[in-house]
Amino acid sequence: MERLLAKYTNSYLSYVILFFFYNISFALFSSMISVYLIGKGYAASQVSMLVSIASLAAMLTQPIIGGLTEKFGMRAVNMVMFGLTCAAAGLFVISPGFWITVGAYSLMNLLLNGLNPTVERMATSSPYSYGSVRTWGTIGFATGTQLTGIVYSGIGPEAPYICVIIAALLAILGFWGTNPRIAETESANIEDTAEGEDGAEGASMKDLLTNKLFLFYLLLQVLFTAVTGAAYSFTPAALTDYLGMEASTASTVLAVAALCEIPLLLFSSKFMDKVPNKILLLIAFGGALLQVLPFALGLPFPIVIAITFLTKHPPAILNIMTNMKVVNTIVDPRQQITGLALVKTCQSFGMIVSNNIGGRIVDAAGYPPMYLFLLGIIAVGLLGVVFFKVPSGNDKKLFS
Repeated sequence: MERLLAKYTNSYLSYVILFFFYNISFALFSSMISVYLIGKGYAASQVSMLVSIASLAAMLTQPIIGGLTEKFGMRAVNMVMFGLTCAAAGLFVISPGFWITVGAYSLMNLLLNGLNPTVERMATSSPYSYGSVRTWGTIGFATGTQLTGIVYSGIGPEAPYICVIIAALLAILGFWGTNPRIAETESANIEDTAEGEDGAEGASMKDLLTNKLFLFYLLLQVLFTAVTGAAYSFTPAALTDYLGMEASTASTVLAVAALCEIPLLLFSSKFMDKVPNKILLLIAFGGALLQVLPFALGLPFPIVIAITFLTKHPPAILNIMTNMKVVNTIVDPRQQITGLALVKTCQSFGMIVSNNIGGRIVDAAGYPPMYLFLLGIIAVGLLGVVFFKVPSGNDKKLFS
């Protein structure tokens, strides 16, 4: 038994189990929430309110979770968070009213999002390559999206959230077996960047907030995530309510769409360090524009599905990778962790605003006008990228 435990500790299997089941739980909890709530008789504006409150809760609690992790350790805090996720999912299932539903969903959201930074860092700190580990997260998310539709239609609307509990428990098993040496890596990075070769003091927050190039980039990220965040929330309901799909069929479409990001992850080392930052951003923003275009213009059903396959997830994952490269390019090395946190905060803000406005537009006028609103936002963002004078960043070699 001890020999088996020794072989399992920090094995590739432990990372596969963690990434696969963590992302399954994330997909089960989030991918069909608009369909679930609208099916229970709630309005689109109430859906947007729930998503916005949940996003705000996650945004405000990220620093608290970080502080608890520093004080009590990554393993203890994250194991507790997985356990609380199971409890929140149970409360969501038995919720008797809207506000308890909002509270339970917000708790799940802040816990699963709070786990995300640690889980993502583990992909780069494990003994295995980033792509070989992170791809299992994408496969898990696609599997969870497909499973959501199957159990929603075949068992009942609450079934996906019962499955969240099972997936989270299995993710705990994977997390328990990992040993990515994150603490040692981060300590070395902090020591190296804080002192520097000439012993200079660390850069101040004022330096970051007076970096005009970075502030302009924050605005671009607000616009990008405003569009992709609202599209993520309302596309499942648009497929079922607007296009008339069954929930199981819609989940299949979304699952296949999630898998379309795998080539970008597997081949990131082939192009991310060779294509300039500006071109990468133009592609990401252009992909987001194409994502909302067919719904906004009422294009034929086959075109909607084909474009959903190609643009539902690839622009977002490309933006995630490009964000790492851009921040590394335009932010002082001693401020990059803070810079990434500010980007995440601005992204959450953009999603909160667009979900609220988008839900009200759907209630008042339907889905096409809401997507026209998103189309206008991403068009402004695309124009902003054209005027964004960012260095290429190809000397950083982050993905090679």
